[in-house]
Amino acid sequence: MTHSYWQKTIDLHQHQAPPPTPTPQQLETDVCIIGGGITGVSAAYHLTQAGLNSVILEAREPAMGASGRNAGMMVGGVAEHYAAAIELYGRGLARELWQFTLDNREAMFALAQELGAPIQRSDMIRLANNEADKVAYEKSAHLMAADGLEAEYFPTDPTGRGFLAALRTPNNAVTNPAKLVQAILDASKAQVVSWSSVSNIEAYLDGVRVTSSRATVTAKQAFLATNAYTGQLLPFFTDKIMPCRGQIQLSAPTPIILPEAYLSEQGYFYYRQVPDPERPGFGRWLMGGARNRDPYMENGHTSEETTAVIQAHLEAFTADYFPEFSQLEIEHRWAGTMGFTRDYLPLMGTLPHLPQVSYAVGFSGHGMAMAFKTAEKVLRETGICE
Repeated sequence: MTHSYWQKTIDLHQHQAPPPTPTPQQLETDVCIIGGGITGVSAAYHLTQAGLNSVILEAREPAMGASGRNAGMMVGGVAEHYAAAIELYGRGLARELWQFTLDNREAMFALAQELGAPIQRSDMIRLANNEADKVAYEKSAHLMAADGLEAEYFPTDPTGRGFLAALRTPNNAVTNPAKLVQAILDASKAQVVSWSSVSNIEAYLDGVRVTSSRATVTAKQAFLATNAYTGQLLPFFTDKIMPCRGQIQLSAPTPIILPEAYLSEQGYFYYRQVPDPERPGFGRWLMGGARNRDPYMENGHTSEETTAVIQAHLEAFTADYFPEFSQLEIEHRWAGTMGFTRDYLPLMGTLPHLPQVSYAVGFSGHGMAMAFKTAEKVLRETGICE
């Protein structure tokens, strides 16, 4: 199992589990949250704001899953570009979803600043390296302008690197996602039981009982925030969420020449320079994605190991378009598992056979863009938070 650059910056004991607990703890709380990623800690934060207590059961440690393994981009939108979102969902819903992610971004940015978590503004530039994307980006720019969304289309490559066109959306954000998760968790004051994988969820008295390896929790409600791993816990989700691996590599520091974040090939490639906190003006080249180059190996499992095939594709993309970074030593390589749904939108609601259990899962690679407000929405709509 790999660990990300971000995970190595937080104070967690991610490399080994503690010894088995002979007698699991017996705990009581208002809401038992299963999963300690961005969705779970967001739920805990909203519960605290509503005056409710929570216990988080985490199979490893908080931020050890995809929430601590992504590229740290907080981008508006739910598809690679707005025209694609309209094709998928219709114009009205696409506009509503886009605004939802913008609201999520602003709420997360304000909270991160309040909590002292690292976050900064960054434009997102989608760079087209084929004619189809060029046409789509121009169409997206016109549609976004008509719908009151900020975007700027470039009919040529603004970076001068051989791309065909670009679409810029302003005021997005980049962060250290593991530190952000940790900061929200600390602010929530939730009790966390780490290395405590859940084995059973059942109705108990007028609430629910959750059994895990290191604790048994009785609560009024339970909240599932297990994303790609949800199908392993409950068969109800087995055919609804597909785990997909994402791989990333990160170079040694070099002077920052690209302050923005970037996407290409419908979001299958994502890249940016990550500022080095110890060397002002220097940043590490982060290149991630390429899942479309080997879909049979990247989809359908939860492995967090990198592969030579995908890592080579990431290096080749850098060499083709950003050759000055291709000679840098790659100091970190890691992988994480995302949970994808059929329509690329998260699943929200309560279990039909156990209405005391609500869920927000399957963010399809957009957890940082949607999870905070999605958790709040589910807690409010299910009546847990008034």
